Amino acid sequence: MNSESHAHTQLRVPFGEKDGRLYRPDTVERGLACGCICPECSAKLLVRRSSTGRFHFAHHRSKDCPGGYETALHKMAKQILLDAGRVWLPDREVTFSFPLVFGQTLSETLHFASREVLFVSAVSEKKHDNGFIPDVTALLKNQAPLYIEILVTHSVDDRKSQALDNLMEIDLGGLSEEIVLNPSALETEVLKSAPRWWHQCSLIDELPKFQIVRDELAAKVPGEIKRLELQRQREEIAKRREERAAKQKRERQEALIKNKESARKPWLTMLKRMEHIETKGRLEVASRVADRAKPHLETIAKRLGFDATKWPSFMNIAIDKDWVFNEDRRLWQAAVFDLLIFPNEPGHIISAHQALAGAEKASGVREWAIKLSQLKQTHWNKPYNQNKDDKFRGVWFLTSAENRAIRSPYAVVLSYLKKLCNRGVLAEEPSGKTFRILVSATDIRAMHEYEKKNTGSDRARKGVAALNASLGNVFSEMRNSHVAEQEWKTRRAAENQRVEYSVNDASAIAAAGNTTAIFCRRCKRHHFPESPIDCPMCHSNRLRVVKLTKPYLDSLPSRLKCMP
Repeated sequence: MNSESHAHTQLRVPFGEKDGRLYRPDTVERGLACGCICPECSAKLLVRRSSTGRFHFAHHRSKDCPGGYETALHKMAKQILLDAGRVWLPDREVTFSFPLVFGQTLSETLHFASREVLFVSAVSEKKHDNGFIPDVTALLKNQAPLYIEILVTHSVDDRKSQALDNLMEIDLGGLSEEIVLNPSALETEVLKSAPRWWHQCSLIDELPKFQIVRDELAAKVPGEIKRLELQRQREEIAKRREERAAKQKRERQEALIKNKESARKPWLTMLKRMEHIETKGRLEVASRVADRAKPHLETIAKRLGFDATKWPSFMNIAIDKDWVFNEDRRLWQAAVFDLLIFPNEPGHIISAHQALAGAEKASGVREWAIKLSQLKQTHWNKPYNQNKDDKFRGVWFLTSAENRAIRSPYAVVLSYLKKLCNRGVLAEEPSGKTFRILVSATDIRAMHEYEKKNTGSDRARKGVAALNASLGNVFSEMRNSHVAEQEWKTRRAAENQRVEYSVNDASAIAAAGNTTAIFCRRCKRHHFPESPIDCPMCHSNRLRVVKLTKPYLDSLPSRLKCMP
């Protein structure tokens, strides 16, 4: 280790040499009477006193030599060690390491703190058998040699550090001028406090603590080797198990894919038809069945007393997956009214199965749709579907989209009946599969007439407004008292009909056991509490909840007539 130069101090020769020993300037006579020479160049020294009162050495005739400080401090340190006959050893960490297996080692570090040792004997500059000359050679009580090097500006070279065992080095290169000139402080630094380290050391090898720790660690080696071998065996077993499990998983997945392909094969044609009608073919199918249904719709309209050109909206409700039926939805929805609702009085109970029978008779069902529905129903309660919500249940070899697209004719008809509940035609029973009729055939026909007149009136008003905006008020002069009277009568009849419908709605909802209803402030109709946020009749969102109390029902006709 190299140290910084001593250029930071003003001392040239801090100690003088006389008769082989070093002295401080304040311990000898002044001037040349001191009898000292320079430790480096052997020139005569004299003692002077500076303006601050401090004594110091100076060369008598020659110039100050550059190496005077280093040599003087170096020799003084050796003199202190020889006079004291003791030194503090550097601390040391010893790591014991034993090779195990699989590239592993067993290690433990033992720390030996700095401690003081006494010399049995000590000499300076004694040549070793290998030719190297340490600064101090000491013999310890255990007859072990101790070699000490003093560092002021130049550290021990590698060759010397490797050649001498138990070689320590003391670094005095960083000492201040005050410490160097203070006898007790310098002695403390040399013997104990100055930085020091080992180059090599075998002094502790024979200590009991050293032997105990090394033997204990060596005794653990067989057990550690066995533990590592067992651990490696367990890791290899676990690895083989994981590889086997991964292989089995891949095989299961491959088998599942093959089984899916095999199971899907008989259904591919049906699935392609369903995919086509769900995507590109929807409009094509709707147009084709609509054209095919026209003559039948005219016949039904005549029989039921409807205008075929203005088909009732409640017989033309779009239902999700209603393509399961072969014909236009107006045919099978009209059949539900014709067979179940028109022939029966309000309060009569009808079932979804009855409605399905009528719908199938009127429109027929696509054979492939029936088969797919039956397939899904067969798998509905399979073990792999038990803990799933209904919307996630399905056939294991079909995709999620395919399972969602499959719907039974019964589910389609049931959805339609629930839509009729929202329009005030039916009321759903607690079972969810039967429904009570709320209105008569006369009410339904009146409802249709109301729809037609409102639709026509709206269109007429829009047309008149457009002409008036472009040509001026061309219709005002054409109106006469007779026309005005007829219009008033028509509006009055429609208003009375509207009041009657609304009163019947509220009475039917109360008769079904409900204490509240949804009231539309636009069309003035009442609906069941579970109705959607928009009015099923006029699709307005101006809804509010009303309580169906007796005073409310008794005063309802009068209040409806007063409403704008």
